[in-house]
Amino acid sequence: MAPGFKVHNRSNQVIVCSITNKTGGNPADFEIKPFEDTAWVRNGWEDVVIKNKENTQQTALWINRGGPALVYFDGFDKPLTIYNDYRPDPGFEVNNLSPRNIMCFISANTMAASSAYVTVPPGQSKVWPRTGWEAVAFKSEDNKNRIGLFFDNKGARTTIDFHGFEEPLVIHEPPENFIADEHYAEAIRIADRSYASGNSRASSPGGLTASIYKVDKLEFLTTGKKTSLVDHNQIYTLALLINHLKYGLAEPGIVCSVTPDWVKVAVYTCEFDAIVVLGFPTKAIDLIAPDKKRPDVGTRVLVVSQFTYRRSPETEGVQADITMGPRSLDKWHNFQPLVAQFVTDDSYAPVWKEKMDQVDEDLWNDTWEGWVAWKARHGENFFRLGAPTKIAEIATTHVDNSLPAYVP
Repeated sequence: MAPGFKVHNRSNQVIVCSITNKTGGNPADFEIKPFEDTAWVRNGWEDVVIKNKENTQQTALWINRGGPALVYFDGFDKPLTIYNDYRPDPGFEVNNLSPRNIMCFISANTMAASSAYVTVPPGQSKVWPRTGWEAVAFKSEDNKNRIGLFFDNKGARTTIDFHGFEEPLVIHEPPENFIADEHYAEAIRIADRSYASGNSRASSPGGLTASIYKVDKLEFLTTGKKTSLVDHNQIYTLALLINHLKYGLAEPGIVCSVTPDWVKVAVYTCEFDAIVVLGFPTKAIDLIAPDKKRPDVGTRVLVVSQFTYRRSPETEGVQADITMGPRSLDKWHNFQPLVAQFVTDDSYAPVWKEKMDQVDEDLWNDTWEGWVAWKARHGENFFRLGAPTKIAEIATTHVDNSLPAYVP
């Protein structure tokens, strides 16, 4: 079946469904009776909007096409369920990332097809259906420059990036899970668009993206939450997390306590000239810390924070677990700190180090002194939970490592 969407109405009411036409097709509304379905041909991400006939209820989600993507509607009080197992037809996709037109040739050893040179303009791409070993060649329009290779796409979609005749060709092997790869890439695009449309800029942005594995483990072992960021209906949650890590403010943190139950990190921000303490279940840290090695007390970490404005500067102060220091900017209500080493992939270690090396030694000292004052003021077991869904909540006293109440 052609790529696109098939919406199944598993409820007892008639629904009206429309799907945007950013990648082609008709955006008109279609009525779907109970336990019936309707299909749309599309070739990319689209808004799937479902309403009741009276137009008084609505649910919608940004969803990637599949072969087709199966979208199940069970009622307006339930989330949409999506099943998507799409892989593109095998071939070679050539991306021209150079500033000039290029001529591309791909042989036709594995199927009957044209092997003529084709022009690929700058910033554009073209796909050649092929299923195995082929010669891939590039030449300039004046025929003075040439480059090429012989490559096996192993019956999958392989991407080749052309940067210039003086640069090596970059070959991207197909991902194991094509849809998951597109899901993550789209979350990054959403995060970037959100940043571009905003009016706040961090002086030292984190420059990181989220590890779905680490975040899922941390959330489950901290809160009991079983939803994964790879789920289709978590695309915006993942995008928000990436936006936080990529564009939030990078600052220092220090592991201040390690017990059999909890690893605690004092996280500093210059915006409040203060710290709060985050607590992580030790059993989670043993799975998500760099190299799965439990950190020692005194280990320095990178913290990336976002901030919440005061809704009313005259009447709303700061969150109660924050004690502002003398250099506070005194404009925020709260901050949401993420420990980079616990929520981003270990491959970002050079970025962690680069950002941490930029922190003045006095701030590392201030962070530790902040922990000493915090412990004297609140006790050692007073902290916020370090899972992303909990970092904004006010600190409380934790007597053991049992999960907090979780309602899905």
